[in-house]
Amino acid sequence: MAREPSTRERIVTEAMRLFAAQGFRATTVGQIAEAAGLAPRAGGLYKHFRSKEEVLEAGIDRHVSEMSVIEPALQTLPLGDPRAELTLIGRWTLNELGNEMPLMKVVQKDGDRFPELTAKVRDRIIARGHRQGVAVVGRLFGEVLDERQIAALASVALGSLVGYRIEETMFGPRPVSEEDYVAAWVDLLMTYAERHGIVQPAVTTEVG
Repeated sequence: MAREPSTRERIVTEAMRLFAAQGFRATTVGQIAEAAGLAPRAGGLYKHFRSKEEVLEAGIDRHVSEMSVIEPALQTLPLGDPRAELTLIGRWTLNELGNEMPLMKVVQKDGDRFPELTAKVRDRIIARGHRQGVAVVGRLFGEVLDERQIAALASVALGSLVGYRIEETMFGPRPVSEEDYVAAWVDLLMTYAERHGIVQPAVTTEVG
């Protein structure tokens, strides 16, 4: 049975949802408390957080913690099958990017007025995601590619997944399903790997 979220967790979840929908500045403490199921005008939020800023910081911390959980798995993932490994990584990355979108909306709405917010998200989430991408590409393709090529390939691979989520967030469901998108993403990376001699081209057997 799934554990019921604590009051603190409910506050963070609802605050991030409201920040994404309305903006940080436009969201009041009262709105967060009501959405989290706290008694109105009873100061319940302040039993867990000193300010709205602290709630937002907790939202960032939670996402960083979620990213940390997967890092050991990424480091021990080798399956002996690059296609299967890339498929798992693509699916996981799209899922994490989906979880990240509410926070990205907050940055989009309020980042210009709160540059420290943008800096925290960049340093603690965006830069970390790029480091994870470089580590994965380096482990899979590092025997053939140099550091510059590894960084470029990681940036292209991650950027295409980010683009999928951003377009979905801005304009609604994509015309291509996640499964089909990940399959095409893996095909492109495998073609790149075959071209550079990192993996052997798949052998097809013609039926005639």
